[in-house]
Amino acid sequence: MTYYAKPKFRFYPREIVDIIIALGVLILSLSILMGSYSHFASMLPLSTLAVLTGFFLHEMAHKYMAFKYGFPAAFKAWYLGLGIALASSFVGFLFAAPGAVMVYGYPSKRENGIISAAGPTTNIVLGFILIGMLPFVPYNMGVVFWYVAYFNFFLAFFNLLPIPQMDGLKVIHWNSGIYAILMILSIVGIVLSYIL
Repeated sequence: MTYYAKPKFRFYPREIVDIIIALGVLILSLSILMGSYSHFASMLPLSTLAVLTGFFLHEMAHKYMAFKYGFPAAFKAWYLGLGIALASSFVGFLFAAPGAVMVYGYPSKRENGIISAAGPTTNIVLGFILIGMLPFVPYNMGVVFWYVAYFNFFLAFFNLLPIPQMDGLKVIHWNSGIYAILMILSIVGIVLSYIL
């Protein structure tokens, strides 16, 4: 519960730098993973779209909800995690822990749960919108929609794992029913992505 005037949504100078660095490293890492380090340039457009819709919108959803409840919030990059993401992309998988939105203040259990659920919810909603549009777009565009949808569903699932510091545990502590719905939807989305 906040007892002071709600801050206006804003980006902080250091935060902007952290966001740009995190986006750049994630786009590069995903491009290397999908196209190998020798052909990564051809995958840059698709990787950019996936990272912007998946990672960036996920983090901004957390930030928006924090400000809505009156808590300043800023994305802080984890440079070791970004280094691991880049290194792992060269060996055939991507372990990405690029950083997180830090919420300043003392949100209640409910506020913290909703702030934490905002990111995965954004990924899930976007994923289903893209999957729903597949029958109405040309095949080439459909491949893009499919990949971005899968990326969003997987990102939601990963962040919902009940591990300390991840979104999932915070959502469980607030409302286990909401957690179950979000987890089921993320899994359904992943399965749909495989069978479509």
